[in-house]
Amino acid sequence: MNAQPLTTQSAPAAILALSKAFADPLRLDVLRLLQNNSFGVMELCHITTTPQSGMSHHLKILTGCGLLETRREGTSIFYRRAMLPQNGFLSDLTKTFLDTLDQTPLPPELLKTRQKIYDDRSQQSADFFKRCAAQLKENQDLVASFEHYSGCVGDLIGNENLPRETRVIEIGAGESPLLTSLSKTFKSVLVVDNSDEMLKKTKARVQQEQLQNVHFMLQDYDSLTLDFPADLLVCNMVLHHLPAPAAFFQKAAGLIKAKGKLLLIDLCPHQQDWTRDICGDLWLGFEPDDLDLWATASGFQRGQGAFLGLKNGFQLQLRIFTAHSL
Repeated sequence: MNAQPLTTQSAPAAILALSKAFADPLRLDVLRLLQNNSFGVMELCHITTTPQSGMSHHLKILTGCGLLETRREGTSIFYRRAMLPQNGFLSDLTKTFLDTLDQTPLPPELLKTRQKIYDDRSQQSADFFKRCAAQLKENQDLVASFEHYSGCVGDLIGNENLPRETRVIEIGAGESPLLTSLSKTFKSVLVVDNSDEMLKKTKARVQQEQLQNVHFMLQDYDSLTLDFPADLLVCNMVLHHLPAPAAFFQKAAGLIKAKGKLLLIDLCPHQQDWTRDICGDLWLGFEPDDLDLWATASGFQRGQGAFLGLKNGFQLQLRIFTAHSL
């Protein structure tokens, strides 16, 4: 993260720098695009149809006054909104301006080109799963095998005292043994996956273990609709494959009933870029604070959580969020 605090400047200079950052239509578009998303320079160029030199200039201005920060994802650099300090210099003014800006919808042409970036990311992930489904579980076990965190998952779910009648949905179950555990604990489990190859793998495991209460749906998560909301939504090592992680929480809020639970298991930030090639990862883990921010903005309350360090250098976070009452 490399945002520079405005406190390093005199008050007049800081106000001028902030005013300059806000005084350009393209920079305002970039700030709105990065409200709950991360994009690379070239992605922002494509979305806004701006040359790379021009985009780099605008990003330098926004980063220089602390409105944006960067994060390295392997060999790539992504930009995102900076988290403003609670009582920082000009924080109140900046927050008020950004809150007002966020109430203004993005122009249709930007929404269209942004969706194209999401579609490209999704296609990249889909192509990987189609190409590498056969050896995916073996590759994923190199990062985090379920046996390493199964006990922690059992404890977290057990502490919630969920009844057997709990309606459970697991997104992208794959061949993970977690599905077996969910099937034995709850009356019914629905598995949703957008990859036919991976869903076939899940069905084969279910058939092999003779699980009678697991149902399947071939469906993109973004377009998923339910006749009845879920009591428990499970996302095990899937978030880092999704094109817009923050949007996952927004969608989840519409799939879970009031006071329902979201169990999210994923990696903390890392720089082991090889996971892109052998596991198809789009993102190299997530900051816990980011998950909290996205969840809270989507109407969830933070619940139980655990962090496990693995011998291969990865750190796993297991988080439970509760949907707010209506």
